[in-house]
Amino acid sequence: MEPIEFGAVRVFPFGLVLALALGGCVLWSLKSARGGAEKRCTEIFWLIALPLGLLLAHAGYCLDSLDMIGDMLGETLIDLAGGGYLFYGALAGAAIALSIACRRTGTGFAAAADRLAGPFLLFGAACALGEGLIGAGTGWKVEDWFLAENSMSLLGSEEPGKLTVFFSRFPFALRDAFYGYAAWAVFLPMALFLLAGLLILRGMKEGQPGNRAVFALSWYAAGRILYESMRQDDIPKWGFVRPNQIFSAVLLLILLLICWRKAGRGLGGSLLLFLGGVVLCGAMEFALEKKIGFLEWMTMDVCYAVSCIGCALLFRSTDRLRRMALSKGNPARKGTNR
Repeated sequence: MEPIEFGAVRVFPFGLVLALALGGCVLWSLKSARGGAEKRCTEIFWLIALPLGLLLAHAGYCLDSLDMIGDMLGETLIDLAGGGYLFYGALAGAAIALSIACRRTGTGFAAAADRLAGPFLLFGAACALGEGLIGAGTGWKVEDWFLAENSMSLLGSEEPGKLTVFFSRFPFALRDAFYGYAAWAVFLPMALFLLAGLLILRGMKEGQPGNRAVFALSWYAAGRILYESMRQDDIPKWGFVRPNQIFSAVLLLILLLICWRKAGRGLGGSLLLFLGGVVLCGAMEFALEKKIGFLEWMTMDVCYAVSCIGCALLFRSTDRLRRMALSKGNPARKGTNR
């Protein structure tokens, strides 16, 4: 979308959405802090997280996109306003900022992270919607999807005119501003998925410190793996997967191990679920590119359906341990409840 002009000031819609979302997150987290040390911790967190998250998000994007940037790396690194951000870079900045804020105020890290779980999912949803405003976060072309010869969908036919016309409109698809074709608006299901997680989070019992934060991070990471698989815009790949898929899987594994350490049990079952999810999602990435001979019969919509199952297994691998370790009525192992 074109920038909005207020006199001499130009505001980009993507930046405006993120700024409004961040403002809402700041107000929400400050309101949820119960005075004293909690409020001071939240204030210090935002003072550090906003600049540090921006810097690490932009630096992460630049390092992730070296093949595209090439000799322009130096110029791109200092062009913070020029766009290009890695969400997990911002998340790393937030984690560092929260650690510093908790140390300065003597508050527990896990409890402070719980207060930020809701704002985190809200900001993730805003980022997904913001990508749609700049034409990113889109999938395959709708006109190609329903052509039988492309083997993309079980609904494919020789004359898919009616299906193409129906699904070429918002909210199903987004039209490219330059070329005019319609592509699946996969950013919208991702945003709705995160908002659904926010509703679940709001209805959760308090549990032990870290319960809500682990749920929010696991929910986001599992959804992000599928989202990255479905999007077809200009995002770099590391081999056959996208960087954000790797970061998401690593985050889920770290959360799994943290919850196991607190629960003191259940590691074997969760690792089996985790490995099963990784195998399914990885195999579908190859199947989408027709690189596995005995899976060439699978259309893309079937591959994505199987990937959904894989992502559900990945989420479950962490969530079952979260319930054992942190949910109400399941006390953590002695000495590990901070």
